[in-house]
Amino acid sequence: MTHRTRTMTITAAAIASLLLAGCGGDSEDAAEPMDPSPEITHIPDDNAGGPIVLDLGAANEFDDGLTVTAAVAEVFAPNDYANFGDDQPYALVEVTATNGTGAPFALDMVLSECVVDGQAAEREAFDGITTSWPSVVQDGRDATWSEACLLGEGTELEYGLSLGDRDQLWFTGTVDQ
Repeated sequence: MTHRTRTMTITAAAIASLLLAGCGGDSEDAAEPMDPSPEITHIPDDNAGGPIVLDLGAANEFDDGLTVTAAVAEVFAPNDYANFGDDQPYALVEVTATNGTGAPFALDMVLSECVVDGQAAEREAFDGITTSWPSVVQDGRDATWSEACLLGEGTELEYGLSLGDRDQLWFTGTVDQ
C-alpha cells in the first residue's frame, strides 16, 4: 500500500466514523434543527427615500431647489421625420430640469428607462428628433432634453429618471396614440 493510498483509506475511515457517530446516540445528544428563516440584519428606515411617482407632466422639486418635469411632447413614428426604417409609435418624452440650487448642477449620472404596459420598453435616440442632456445646468437656468420610448401597441407609459444620488422619479400616465 502506497503512502497516498494509506492516507486516502485513513481519511475515508475517519469520515465514515464521524458520519456513523452522528446517526446513533441519545435523543438528548441530537442537534437542534436549523431554523430555515434568515436572520434579519437590517430593518429599513420608514423615513428613507424611495422612488417618487408623479403624473406625466407634473413637476418634482427636490429639497435643494432642483425641479424636474417630464411630459410626452408627442407620439410619432420615426419615418414621419426621415427614413429611419421604423413606423412603430414612440412617445417623445421631454424632460426639463430647472436649477434653483444656488450652484451649477452636474448632469453626469443620469439614468432613464421606459416601461410600457408594465414591460420594459426600448428607449431610443433619433438624430434630429431626440436631444441629449447637457453636462451642467447653471443656477437659475433650465435644461431640456428628450428621449423616445417605444410604445408599440401600449398606452400606459412609465418613464423613470435618476439624477445622481437623488430619489428616482417615475412619471406615469396614459398616452393616446
